[in-house]
Amino acid sequence: MDVEEQGGVTLDVEQRAKKSPRAFCAPVRIPGEVYLVIAPVGGWDDYSALFHEGGHTEHFANVDPALPFEFRYLGDNSITEAYAFLVQHLVEDPEWLSRRLGIADASALVSHARAQRLVYLRRYGAKLAYELELHSGDGARSALADRYAQLLGDALRIQWPREMFLADVDPGFYCACYLRAWALETHLRSYLEEQFGPAWFESGEAGAVLRGLWQEGQRASPEELLGQLTGQNLDFRVLLEELS
Repeated sequence: MDVEEQGGVTLDVEQRAKKSPRAFCAPVRIPGEVYLVIAPVGGWDDYSALFHEGGHTEHFANVDPALPFEFRYLGDNSITEAYAFLVQHLVEDPEWLSRRLGIADASALVSHARAQRLVYLRRYGAKLAYELELHSGDGARSALADRYAQLLGDALRIQWPREMFLADVDPGFYCACYLRAWALETHLRSYLEEQFGPAWFESGEAGAVLRGLWQEGQRASPEELLGQLTGQNLDFRVLLEELS
């Protein structure tokens, strides 16, 4: 992928007042006008944020412009999040870290990234459980605040503040999109490694596979995409196996 050759992609990395400290991808016109916005602060987190949003950016920048609006802009966001996690995972991949950054022993970084991913998985699992209760409409507001703190605190093994019980809720059960995306990404990465080896990210053929998937926007569900690509079913046990 040569970003400089992608006329529709703009990297916004400049420092300016009131710029969002959180990196994001803004697909204004898919695929012709896509912005990757990041405010670098230094360190591994910058790489992680850049590559995650880079996954979104490459996905949207490679969508077939002839697709209907619904498949270019809408659909199941588990798909684009899976591509974002796939690219983001490179910065915790010992093979990529060795070949691209010259890190001979990445064990400490890989362990840190694994722990971070486990925290996110536990947090979003608890968020889904809480949001299912929240949207059921049962219970007083004060009880929901306590339930939020309990579920998140139990999952993360820390005392979790109750005050965010309404603010820490994304529209449309997006927490479920993240969980499904983590599972889909693990399947996709395993497929690429099996087909093209541990350095799949250097393979032009692997790039062609990804561009072919990206062209479809979010036309397919994660189950449909995985079934067509590998014949497998979306299985959350792949996450447990990788983290065990």
